[in-house]
Amino acid sequence: MKQKDTLPLKLSHRKFKQPTAFGSWFYKTVMADIQLCQFKPKITMIDDVRKENEGAFLLWNHLSRLDHAYIIKTLYPRKFNMVAGYCEFFRSHLALVLKLQRILPKKNFCLDPVAIKAILSIIKQKGVVTMAPEGLATITGVNERVIGGVGHLLKHCKVPVYFARFAGQALVAPVFSSTYRYGGGSEVTVYRMFSKEDLEALTTEQIEDRLMKEFNHDDYDYQEKNHFKWDTKGRACQGMEDIGYKCPQCGAEFQMESEGDDIHCKACGFSYHSNEYLELIPNQKIERDFKYPSKWTLWERQCVIKEIRADPNYSFSFKTTIGTQPLYHYVKGKDRSSEVVGEGIFTLDHQGMHYQGTKDGHEFHLDLSYEVYFRLIEEVNARMFSLYIDGDYYEFAPTERIVCKADFICQEMHRLHFNTWKCVPEHAYLYE
Repeated sequence: MKQKDTLPLKLSHRKFKQPTAFGSWFYKTVMADIQLCQFKPKITMIDDVRKENEGAFLLWNHLSRLDHAYIIKTLYPRKFNMVAGYCEFFRSHLALVLKLQRILPKKNFCLDPVAIKAILSIIKQKGVVTMAPEGLATITGVNERVIGGVGHLLKHCKVPVYFARFAGQALVAPVFSSTYRYGGGSEVTVYRMFSKEDLEALTTEQIEDRLMKEFNHDDYDYQEKNHFKWDTKGRACQGMEDIGYKCPQCGAEFQMESEGDDIHCKACGFSYHSNEYLELIPNQKIERDFKYPSKWTLWERQCVIKEIRADPNYSFSFKTTIGTQPLYHYVKGKDRSSEVVGEGIFTLDHQGMHYQGTKDGHEFHLDLSYEVYFRLIEEVNARMFSLYIDGDYYEFAPTERIVCKADFICQEMHRLHFNTWKCVPEHAYLYE
């Protein structure tokens, strides 16, 4: 009897076409007309990508889980194919929707021939491909460096490249929380970044340097400039301890705890209260005072940089479960993209990243180099992370809320030992 094809094999053989008119209308109605209208986004079209008839790219700086709704509101009625994370295609509540909307799967932070083939097929059909070249929505409100290789892809395709500059989306729907904020402000500004002639004249390095310049953004700087008033429904700080894990007063780590509009340190009693302008108000005068979460996390990153560079024996370990994606059925539930198959200890040190534990009832270990793994893939409100190892998806769910620090360590170990995925130029001061 012929063996049934696995879900990954079926996905790799999927032929991608542009969405149907009905599919685009339905997507727009649900996501833009019903959900997104609550946040009253401002859309400015300086150059209209909807008029491109020979194919195009639309790139955007990834700020929140709602970004796709802003894209459909911006582009409708123009059809487009969006690039999304590969793991999402194996979740039971998303698999059919992604198939019907003809979303293109891409494995984060690794070479993915299936994804490139899908993207090239849409461009060949003279379609519009939309994607966020950072690979992940920012968990801190600060956009990261775009992934290497994007410049080569754009130059190869030789079609116009547009940029949708997002602002305010991380304030509306912060990745560290499942809540939304209302009132305030968010916007999208679309303009052409590269013409076909520009792409022919520029090198891939020049293209990526321009991308980095355009992608530089801190959503809390945007908030400070506009001083929006927000209705947080009394949950402004919910989940903030996932990114604000280090106490600004006593320096204790993983002792922060949030409740409603407040976050406090269980070790020393220090606390912040978030007001209607999303400003963090301390309960006492302290030397290190951060007005917004993005500034807090930049200090935490700087602390990690100093720690690992001062200690050649630096090591950070934590307990975690390990999960993989089943081959013949979709993952049920909305809280993860895998099924747990073991547990063990995950360690980051100067030699690399290591997992020692079990998998499928047997002893199992991993030894991974920072040359290949330059950052972690945060999942589900920064409570878990994943990695693609030899093309297979592995999801780790630590027992403590340490994912943000683990990601900082991975990034900064890479920059210390390899530095092919460099910091954004605006953060160079952190290394002085």
